Amino acid sequence: MNSPIISVIVPVYNVAALLPRCIDSLLNQKFTDYEVLLIDDGSNDGSGDICDEYKGKDARIKVIHQQNGGVSKARNRGIDEAHGEWLTFVDSDDYVTTEYLSDMYACVELGIELVIHSLKHIRENGEMLYDYELPKEVKVYSTSDFALLVKEQYVSQRGYTVSKLFNKQLLDARSIRFNPEIKFNEDWVFLFSYLNVITGSVCCSPVSNYLYVDREGSLSHAENDFYYNYETFGIVKDLTLAFCNKYGANAVDMGPTYLLHKAITLVDSKAQLCSIKTEDWDFFNRYYRATSMKTKCDRWMVRHFHSCKSVLFAYLYLVRNFRKMLERHNLWSIVNVLRK
Repeated sequence: MNSPIISVIVPVYNVAALLPRCIDSLLNQKFTDYEVLLIDDGSNDGSGDICDEYKGKDARIKVIHQQNGGVSKARNRGIDEAHGEWLTFVDSDDYVTTEYLSDMYACVELGIELVIHSLKHIRENGEMLYDYELPKEVKVYSTSDFALLVKEQYVSQRGYTVSKLFNKQLLDARSIRFNPEIKFNEDWVFLFSYLNVITGSVCCSPVSNYLYVDREGSLSHAENDFYYNYETFGIVKDLTLAFCNKYGANAVDMGPTYLLHKAITLVDSKAQLCSIKTEDWDFFNRYYRATSMKTKCDRWMVRHFHSCKSVLFAYLYLVRNFRKMLERHNLWSIVNVLRK
């Protein structure tokens, strides 16, 4: 039996109500030479049974059941089991149009090692949330243009691994896998680990055939503590510096300071502020890009008082409690101003 051209990897965990929509959208593709790997990550809501039902209906579907280990381990199992020349990822609570695979594969040509498409970020009711102002045409970037790639295509901000095609042989040759110790930004780390080793070109298209559904309670909405965000920032910073040193990119366009800013806003003791390394304060002051009134205030306070932890902690404590008070009393108009 010949190997498929594309392997679609779908991690599945307790999403029985939405899973059929996802699988049906994948089985209705205009492109035909592909397989779908459903990785049931220890579901206990019947999702695994739904996977098995679809496997019995369509030979393109392969189902793997495993103990719960998280999305990264599920995706890694999919990469290991995939037989396609190219890999793409789809989340089980999202869905795609009939042109998802065909439009991405149309970008594949000699020398292309990564295909990047856009996506539609929507609410569960179908309302569009936001989109990026991307170039309107298909563009190919060689490694000498990767600095322009991250600036022009917002690759760092769009660090998700869905709506992309990765070369399976390269992933295996360079042992690139998801880091199971990271629960947030694991996609970004995977993507830039890949970008840091490729020697070919990247093809980008503004086509949006992927429907990313923003659900309350999903992992992307989970609140994380200071230490988790600070440790993740360290990993992201190292990848950022490696990318910038190799391709001449500007760290401002990479956005690693977002995680450090989040960590700072989550501190609950002065000791946590004191644990931040001097070089990381310097990195933040050099590369953080403020985009709102609140973040401009945060940047100013960090810049002037990061060496005076008592003052900075008092500011962070007061701001956090002030915002909580506004939310508690449903003063949403003021909260929204502060968020802008």
